[in-house]
Amino acid sequence: MAKPFQELESKIPELVKANSKISVRSSRMNRQLEQYVLGLITEILTDRQNARFIEMLYTITKELTINGIKANQKRVFFEDEGLDITNPEDYEKGIKEYSKKFSEKMAEEYGRRCLARGVYVQLKFHYCPDGMLVEVLNNTPVIKTEETRMREKMKKSMGYNDIAEFYMDNMDNTEGAGLGIALIMILMKNEGIDPNLFRIITHADRTIARVEIPFSENYVSIRSGEIAELH
Repeated sequence: MAKPFQELESKIPELVKANSKISVRSSRMNRQLEQYVLGLITEILTDRQNARFIEMLYTITKELTINGIKANQKRVFFEDEGLDITNPEDYEKGIKEYSKKFSEKMAEEYGRRCLARGVYVQLKFHYCPDGMLVEVLNNTPVIKTEETRMREKMKKSMGYNDIAEFYMDNMDNTEGAGLGIALIMILMKNEGIDPNLFRIITHADRTIARVEIPFSENYVSIRSGEIAELH
């Protein structure tokens, strides 16, 4: 049985001291999850003497979590409407209906529907003296159309250092997720972190968004293939 967030929050300090890997799973975004994630990030980064990254990493983690939860809820919405999300015609029709109908109230309802169907987002925090890794995994795949758009946004974001500038240049063709990707990469660049340490990895049954934050020059990126995980 899942533990209440209030109970989990009280155990954050001992959890961080005793572990180098922590994960939490949810089917919807709410205030309790936000507070827990902020508390966890604050405790880890303060313990590792890198508190300056707290605001940046919390913003990034929240953005990735919201994107993952919305993607899952959208997929359940398509199923409930009897639409095939991989079919271009159904996709266009479904996106219009989703945008027109969806609300905060529906987000709560679809959070419960996702939970009932075993659809979730899992946040993983790995950390060591030399760096930290955050993964946001949702157990549904991304469709090709949306993956292509995400890759394009990631590539385009490399040329910007200011989110307002990115928005003004792309205001006619940038949806929320596109702005989120740009925000993440710009935040990392502004902190002197290589934006290539932000990745989106797609599989047939899941999607993973990963951010790595080096604390020292000794940090070895998981992307290099030299390690499978942080120790």
